[in-house]
Amino acid sequence: MAVLSRRDDPDARGRGESELIDAAISLMEEGESYASMTVASITSRAGHTRTAFYFYFRDKRDLLMAATDRLVGGLFTDADHWWSGGGGRQVLATALQTILQDYRKSRALIRALVEATSYDRVVADYWHGEIERFILATEARLPETYTPPTRRGVASALVWMIERTYYLRILDDDTAGDAVAVESLLEIWTRALELRP
Repeated sequence: MAVLSRRDDPDARGRGESELIDAAISLMEEGESYASMTVASITSRAGHTRTAFYFYFRDKRDLLMAATDRLVGGLFTDADHWWSGGGGRQVLATALQTILQDYRKSRALIRALVEATSYDRVVADYWHGEIERFILATEARLPETYTPPTRRGVASALVWMIERTYYLRILDDDTAGDAVAVESLLEIWTRALELRP
């Protein structure tokens, strides 16, 4: 009977990747910056060898982008309930609240990602590419009154407004301002998209 190696077993591969990603996030949640975090500290926390790390990831950057892929997949799913459903203001409000909650749950990862975009062009290009998915989906929901190139510019401004606002919110442990942030974004988006209640 053939024995599957870790390389051939997708479940084992997925577990190994997840354990290393979770270890890195755990270190960041404890205050270790992305820049100072090492492969050795990640593997030690995960209970893996350095060899195992390089089986799953090319480098620390690769791990950061894989971790962000998981986050973005969830964010896109949350936002897609509004984009694909054709819902009005209330559905959008729910999507905005859920996305901010996701940001809060993943704040250590998002902080690391934004830190890395400031000095790593590859990570910056990757993150801008991920944001592009949200811009295109938003552009598709804009009323026909917006024409190119304004249409694209408005969609970009709306999406980046959420990204920056929520990033600033998660820098603050106090969640008291979260409701105001969501309500403010909701008002701007409602007007821009001419949404009904």
